[in-house]
Amino acid sequence: MLLNPVCKILLLSAGFVLLPSCKPGVDEAKTPASRSSATELPVNETAIKPVKPNDATAANFDGFGPAKFGGDEESVRMSWGRPLNAGKPAEGASCYYLSPEAAPDAKRSIGFMFEDGKFVRYDVADASLSAPGNIRVGDSADAVKAAFPDRIGREAPHKYIEKGFTLTVTPEAKSTAFLVFEFGEERKVLNWRIGMMPQIFYVEGCS
Repeated sequence: MLLNPVCKILLLSAGFVLLPSCKPGVDEAKTPASRSSATELPVNETAIKPVKPNDATAANFDGFGPAKFGGDEESVRMSWGRPLNAGKPAEGASCYYLSPEAAPDAKRSIGFMFEDGKFVRYDVADASLSAPGNIRVGDSADAVKAAFPDRIGREAPHKYIEKGFTLTVTPEAKSTAFLVFEFGEERKVLNWRIGMMPQIFYVEGCS
Protein backbone atom coordinates (compact mmCIF):
# COMPACT_ATOMS: atom_id res chain seq x y z
CA MET A 1 0.00 0.00 0.00
CA LEU A 2 1.51 3.30 -1.10
CA LEU A 3 0.75 6.51 0.78
CA ASN A 4 1.48 10.00 -0.41
CA PRO A 5 4.04 12.05 1.57
CA VAL A 6 1.44 14.22 3.30
CA CYS A 7 -0.34 11.17 4.67
CA LYS A 8 2.96 9.71 5.90
CA ILE A 9 3.61 12.83 7.94
CA LEU A 10 0.09 12.85 9.40
CA LEU A 11 0.36 9.20 10.34
CA LEU A 12 3.65 9.71 12.14
CA SER A 13 2.39 12.75 14.06
CA ALA A 14 -0.89 11.10 15.06
CA GLY A 15 0.64 7.95 16.48
CA PHE A 16 0.02 5.90 13.38
CA VAL A 17 -3.73 6.43 13.56
CA LEU A 18 -4.99 6.07 10.00
CA LEU A 19 -7.00 9.09 9.04
CA PRO A 20 -10.01 8.58 6.80
CA SER A 21 -8.65 11.02 4.25
CA CYS A 22 -5.45 8.99 3.98
CA LYS A 23 -7.01 5.68 2.97
CA PRO A 24 -5.50 4.09 -0.12
CA GLY A 25 -6.70 5.69 -3.33
CA VAL A 26 -9.42 3.92 -5.25
CA ASP A 27 -9.52 3.79 -9.01
CA GLU A 28 -12.69 5.85 -9.56
CA ALA A 29 -12.95 4.68 -13.11
CA LYS A 30 -13.81 1.21 -11.78
CA THR A 31 -16.50 2.26 -9.31
CA PRO A 32 -20.19 1.97 -10.35
CA ALA A 33 -20.95 5.50 -9.13
CA SER A 34 -18.50 7.02 -11.55
CA ARG A 35 -20.06 5.49 -14.65
CA SER A 36 -22.01 7.80 -16.92
CA SER A 37 -25.70 7.71 -16.06
CA ALA A 38 -26.47 8.07 -19.75
CA THR A 39 -25.56 4.44 -20.32
CA GLU A 40 -27.99 3.37 -17.62
CA LEU A 41 -31.05 5.06 -19.21
CA PRO A 42 -33.54 2.85 -21.04
CA VAL A 43 -33.71 3.34 -24.78
CA ASN A 44 -37.03 4.62 -26.12
CA GLU A 45 -37.48 2.14 -28.93
CA THR A 46 -40.85 3.59 -29.94
CA ALA A 47 -39.60 7.12 -30.61
CA ILE A 48 -40.44 8.30 -34.13
CA LYS A 49 -37.34 9.32 -36.04
CA PRO A 50 -37.66 12.10 -38.60
CA VAL A 51 -37.98 10.87 -42.15
CA LYS A 52 -35.34 12.43 -44.39
CA PRO A 53 -36.66 14.24 -47.45
CA ASN A 54 -36.11 12.56 -50.80
CA ASP A 55 -35.37 9.21 -49.13
CA ALA A 56 -36.63 6.22 -51.12
CA THR A 57 -39.39 5.64 -48.56
CA ALA A 58 -40.31 9.30 -48.05
CA ALA A 59 -42.22 12.10 -49.68
CA ASN A 60 -40.47 13.83 -52.55
CA PHE A 61 -41.14 16.07 -55.54
CA ASP A 62 -41.10 13.14 -57.97
CA GLY A 63 -43.82 11.19 -56.20
CA PHE A 64 -44.00 8.98 -53.13
CA GLY A 65 -40.99 6.74 -52.60
CA PRO A 66 -40.41 4.81 -55.82
CA ALA A 67 -43.94 5.62 -57.11
CA LYS A 68 -43.60 8.47 -59.61
CA PHE A 69 -46.21 11.00 -60.64
CA GLY A 70 -47.85 9.78 -63.82
CA GLY A 71 -47.67 6.16 -62.66
CA ASP A 72 -50.50 3.72 -62.05
CA GLU A 73 -52.25 2.36 -58.96
CA GLU A 74 -49.98 -0.64 -58.69
CA SER A 75 -46.85 1.49 -58.35
CA VAL A 76 -48.43 3.45 -55.48
CA ARG A 77 -49.72 0.33 -53.73
CA MET A 78 -46.28 -1.25 -53.92
CA SER A 79 -44.62 1.92 -52.65
CA TRP A 80 -47.02 2.22 -49.68
CA GLY A 81 -46.64 -1.47 -48.87
CA ARG A 82 -49.93 -1.74 -46.94
CA PRO A 83 -53.59 -2.06 -47.99
CA LEU A 84 -55.13 0.96 -49.69
CA ASN A 85 -58.82 1.43 -50.44
CA ALA A 86 -59.99 3.10 -53.63
CA GLY A 87 -62.67 5.77 -53.59
CA LYS A 88 -65.19 6.20 -56.38
CA PRO A 89 -65.02 9.08 -58.87
CA ALA A 90 -67.97 11.45 -58.97
CA GLU A 91 -70.35 10.96 -61.87
CA GLY A 92 -68.74 12.20 -65.05
CA ALA A 93 -65.32 12.59 -63.39
CA SER A 94 -62.21 10.41 -63.27
CA CYS A 95 -60.62 11.73 -60.04
CA TYR A 96 -60.47 9.52 -56.94
CA TYR A 97 -58.19 8.72 -53.99
CA LEU A 98 -56.43 5.65 -52.65
CA SER A 99 -56.21 5.81 -48.84
CA PRO A 100 -55.71 3.51 -45.82
CA GLU A 101 -59.13 4.43 -44.42
CA ALA A 102 -61.97 2.05 -45.24
CA ALA A 103 -64.89 4.43 -44.62
CA PRO A 104 -65.53 6.66 -47.66
CA ASP A 105 -66.19 9.75 -45.50
CA ALA A 106 -63.27 9.18 -43.09
CA LYS A 107 -60.69 11.92 -42.66
CA ARG A 108 -57.63 10.73 -44.56
CA SER A 109 -54.26 10.52 -42.83
CA ILE A 110 -52.79 10.21 -46.31
CA GLY A 111 -54.47 10.04 -49.68
CA PHE A 112 -53.08 9.35 -53.14
CA MET A 113 -54.99 11.16 -55.90
CA PHE A 114 -55.54 9.70 -59.34
CA GLU A 115 -57.06 11.40 -62.34
CA ASP A 116 -57.45 9.93 -65.80
CA GLY A 117 -55.84 6.78 -64.44
CA LYS A 118 -52.61 8.52 -63.39
CA PHE A 119 -51.04 9.27 -60.00
CA VAL A 120 -51.06 13.10 -59.78
CA ARG A 121 -50.97 14.17 -56.12
CA TYR A 122 -50.99 13.07 -52.50
CA ASP A 123 -52.32 14.76 -49.36
CA VAL A 124 -50.91 14.24 -45.85
CA ALA A 125 -52.46 15.08 -42.47
CA ASP A 126 -50.28 12.68 -40.43
CA ALA A 127 -47.50 14.16 -38.26
CA SER A 128 -45.45 10.95 -38.47
CA LEU A 129 -44.56 11.63 -42.11
CA SER A 130 -42.22 14.47 -43.08
CA ALA A 131 -42.60 16.62 -46.15
CA PRO A 132 -39.52 17.62 -48.10
CA GLY A 133 -37.52 19.97 -45.90
CA ASN A 134 -38.37 17.77 -42.88
CA ILE A 135 -41.54 19.76 -42.22
CA ARG A 136 -44.35 18.01 -40.37
CA VAL A 137 -47.94 18.70 -39.40
CA GLY A 138 -47.75 21.05 -36.40
CA ASP A 139 -44.64 22.92 -37.55
CA SER A 140 -44.73 26.70 -37.88
CA ALA A 141 -44.95 28.89 -40.96
CA ASP A 142 -41.54 30.30 -40.03
CA ALA A 143 -40.08 26.78 -40.14
CA VAL A 144 -41.49 26.28 -43.63
CA LYS A 145 -40.07 29.59 -44.84
CA ALA A 146 -36.68 28.73 -43.33
CA ALA A 147 -36.68 25.33 -45.04
CA PHE A 148 -37.44 26.90 -48.44
CA PRO A 149 -35.96 30.42 -48.27
CA ASP A 150 -36.00 31.02 -52.03
CA ARG A 151 -38.91 28.87 -53.12
CA ILE A 152 -42.06 30.23 -51.46
CA GLY A 153 -44.08 31.07 -54.53
CA ARG A 154 -47.14 32.58 -52.93
CA GLU A 155 -49.09 33.01 -49.71
CA ALA A 156 -52.86 32.93 -50.10
CA PRO A 157 -55.83 33.13 -47.70
CA HIS A 158 -57.37 29.80 -46.72
CA LYS A 159 -60.74 29.28 -48.36
CA TYR A 160 -62.47 27.93 -45.25
CA ILE A 161 -60.41 28.98 -42.19
CA GLU A 162 -60.58 32.57 -41.02
CA LYS A 163 -57.02 33.89 -40.66
CA GLY A 164 -55.77 30.62 -42.12
CA PHE A 165 -53.60 30.59 -45.22
CA THR A 166 -51.56 28.45 -47.59
CA LEU A 167 -47.92 28.57 -48.63
CA THR A 168 -46.88 27.17 -52.01
CA VAL A 169 -43.36 25.88 -52.57
CA THR A 170 -42.20 25.99 -56.18
CA PRO A 171 -40.83 22.86 -57.89
CA GLU A 172 -37.26 21.82 -57.34
CA ALA A 173 -34.86 21.23 -60.23
CA LYS A 174 -36.02 18.66 -62.80
CA SER A 175 -39.51 18.49 -61.28
CA THR A 176 -42.85 20.07 -62.16
CA ALA A 177 -44.59 19.22 -58.88
CA PHE A 178 -45.59 21.86 -56.32
CA LEU A 179 -45.76 21.53 -52.52
CA VAL A 180 -48.62 23.28 -50.67
CA PHE A 181 -48.89 23.73 -46.88
CA GLU A 182 -52.18 24.67 -45.21
CA PHE A 183 -52.15 26.65 -41.94
CA GLY A 184 -54.72 27.43 -39.27
CA GLU A 185 -55.13 30.60 -37.23
CA GLU A 186 -52.15 29.65 -35.04
CA ARG A 187 -49.87 29.56 -38.10
CA LYS A 188 -49.19 25.85 -37.67
CA VAL A 189 -49.23 23.30 -40.49
CA LEU A 190 -52.58 21.51 -40.63
CA ASN A 191 -51.79 19.38 -43.69
CA TRP A 192 -49.68 19.43 -46.81
CA ARG A 193 -49.77 18.06 -50.32
CA ILE A 194 -47.48 17.52 -53.30
CA GLY A 195 -48.70 17.20 -56.83
CA MET A 196 -48.86 18.19 -60.44
CA MET A 197 -50.67 21.05 -62.13
CA PRO A 198 -53.60 21.60 -62.13
CA GLN A 199 -54.55 19.01 -59.48
CA ILE A 200 -52.25 20.46 -56.79
CA PHE A 201 -54.52 23.52 -56.59
CA TYR A 202 -57.80 21.63 -56.29
CA VAL A 203 -59.13 23.01 -53.01
CA GLU A 204 -61.57 20.27 -52.05
CA GLY A 205 -59.70 17.13 -52.94
CA CYS A 206 -60.96 16.10 -56.35
CA SER A 207 -62.78 19.38 -56.94
